[in-house]
Amino acid sequence: MTLKNTFGEYSFVSKVDVTNLEASVEWYKDKLGLVPESKYDTPSWRQFSIPDIGRFAIGLNLSKSVETGSAVNTFVVDNIVAARQSLIEKGVEVGPITDVGHGVQLSVFKDIDGNLLGLRQNP
Repeated sequence: MTLKNTFGEYSFVSKVDVTNLEASVEWYKDKLGLVPESKYDTPSWRQFSIPDIGRFAIGLNLSKSVETGSAVNTFVVDNIVAARQSLIEKGVEVGPITDVGHGVQLSVFKDIDGNLLGLRQNP
């Protein structure tokens, strides 16, 4: 399957299951600086855009339980050290920075429901 650039407003929306929608909305807004998009608000869904990144959104989906898996939604940053430090200063527990080869550096953290999120710096 080949994706073509014929999408509407978004090319990609990443769904993240959460058990407390309002607490998660505040966490994603305050800790990550994501921008709420109220036109998509429903009793079980909130959607965020990411400043300076077009056609990509993260949606929080209210769920009775959350199973953490191997999928990691990753934010690509210019400076992983600064991004990691910013999260730590906001009270987020962030794992160490690891070089996974070819100059790619990763660091993993969790939201309040244990969903894995990551930081990635490309060479």
